[in-house]
Amino acid sequence: MENLAFIKEIFPFKSEQQIREIIELVEQGSSSDSAEQKLENIYNMLFGDGQNGLNGAQAPVDTETLGLERFFHESDDDGDDEGAVGYCQNNDQLSGYLNQLQSVFPDASEEFLWDFCRERSRGFDLNTAIDDLTRDGYDRKIVDADFIWNRLKDALPEADPSYLKIQAERLVYEEPRMLEEFVNEAYENNDYPTMESYVKRKQEEDILNIYKENYQLDKFLKKFMETFADPEKHFKDPDRQKPLQQPDTPEEDFLYARTFLYNQYPYIRKRHIELVFKMQKKSLMDCCEHLNKIVKGLKTKRALVPLPESNNLPLLQEVAYLKHRRVIRRLLKYKDDVYKQFKEEARALGILETCGVCEEEELIPEECFNCKKGCVFCKDCVRKYVEVRMGDGFTTFPCCNDCDSNFSLHILQMVIPRNNFERLVLKIQSDEIKQANIDGLETCPFCDFASIPPEESTIFKCENPECSKESCRLCRHESHIPMRCNEIEYDEDVRRRTYIENMMTEALARTCYRCKKKFIKSNGCNKMTCTCGAMMCYLCSQPVDGYNHFGGNNPCQLTTNDAQIDLSRVRREAERAKNALGNVEIKFDPSVGIENYFNA
Repeated sequence: MENLAFIKEIFPFKSEQQIREIIELVEQGSSSDSAEQKLENIYNMLFGDGQNGLNGAQAPVDTETLGLERFFHESDDDGDDEGAVGYCQNNDQLSGYLNQLQSVFPDASEEFLWDFCRERSRGFDLNTAIDDLTRDGYDRKIVDADFIWNRLKDALPEADPSYLKIQAERLVYEEPRMLEEFVNEAYENNDYPTMESYVKRKQEEDILNIYKENYQLDKFLKKFMETFADPEKHFKDPDRQKPLQQPDTPEEDFLYARTFLYNQYPYIRKRHIELVFKMQKKSLMDCCEHLNKIVKGLKTKRALVPLPESNNLPLLQEVAYLKHRRVIRRLLKYKDDVYKQFKEEARALGILETCGVCEEEELIPEECFNCKKGCVFCKDCVRKYVEVRMGDGFTTFPCCNDCDSNFSLHILQMVIPRNNFERLVLKIQSDEIKQANIDGLETCPFCDFASIPPEESTIFKCENPECSKESCRLCRHESHIPMRCNEIEYDEDVRRRTYIENMMTEALARTCYRCKKKFIKSNGCNKMTCTCGAMMCYLCSQPVDGYNHFGGNNPCQLTTNDAQIDLSRVRREAERAKNALGNVEIKFDPSVGIENYFNA
């Protein structure tokens, strides 16, 4: 198999296994043949996909062009030598034909087109080839949904990827042109679900999954204790909005609550549970308080039923608390006991501290948060202070006691919520990068993320997970590919255009001097009569009495070319509106081509 690598170059679409099998077949079937004859047989079989046999019809091969002259005879100049087996273009020419056809038939199988070009290599004509493929058809590329999905994500980076995946699974069975039509319609209508809504939905789903049945108890308890410092107080609060007492509560949530109660109290009859559910006005906490006092009515435990689906977060939180109430209470009691023990030990050692802001006394060391110089504060005071400064746009946090120190990032991380801390770190990093004056550095117009985009790209891709927007580097608005910046209207552009349009419309209308009603002339003479009975001149808007106003020395004529007059007034008002707007860009001037709307 010394020629295997060379043969693979000549037949790039044949698998190595297929080539090896044909070589072995030739070696076994023609062991007495010369190397040149064996190689000729191998090529014949590969050109014919191995169907011609060792002595079958030979496919045309130009051995010199293929670089095989070292294997074949070179004695004859007239091309009649047995070693010369026809004529074929070289690989560069075949590749050129292939590229031409791929540009016309982008959905065609590359292997099919390669064989098609090779079969027609003598006197290849592009127009004839296109006609043949159009008439006879061709093998298409094997495309899966993931391939289309990736193309859609590249074309519509602002779209919800889950929505694009659904569309890809649909488009994989459609004609290739449908993919392009879908993308064009998405650009034009801009009505697809966005990446922003997808990220928000995923965050909501992650929170909901914490409280659903398949959660891990340790992770649930950790998150629950972070969310509710005193859950008993929270869920027993009489002023709390009960999740099942809201007017728009769906029936699925009531079913979820009932199923939970049936499972939680398997020895109590369902009708008794239903009665309590109604009596307690569907308050789960009150229901459980009451059901805990009811004597068991069933001897055999009722089979548990899987909880139905619900996305009502307050309901899921309340059910999760009631289900694990004993464990949560033990944890809270343990924390309280440990806290009291720590406090007694700290008091005995004389290490209790006082907050420098609210002056709360007897803070144990674990409750103290210090600036770099050691000033002591409680967690609530530091948290409120940091959140206020973050809201004002600051990224530095001097000591609350006005000493010349500040709070470290480690302290900030312990006192503010995780998402706020991540946002703060991103802003700090962005500010530091900006101060470094790095060439080519750009920032996202919608958040504080900064990076150096590729110089040739007009799109800035934000890698902040909470933003993930793509923006135009030229106009600093959201990406508007494939349209140019001057083809996009933003709020200010719409306001300017609408102002001019309104002024142009006003130019066509007349206002009655008596009743102030507006009207537009459609036909007839210039003596206008309002529905209130008032008569006025259409040209100068002055009151008239009969037809004496028109003709003679008066410039107002009884009949005129209304189209010319209206066009003149509309143009005049459009210019007046643009002058009022000042020296600003009017992207879409409604007065351009206005003469086409008048039959002047």
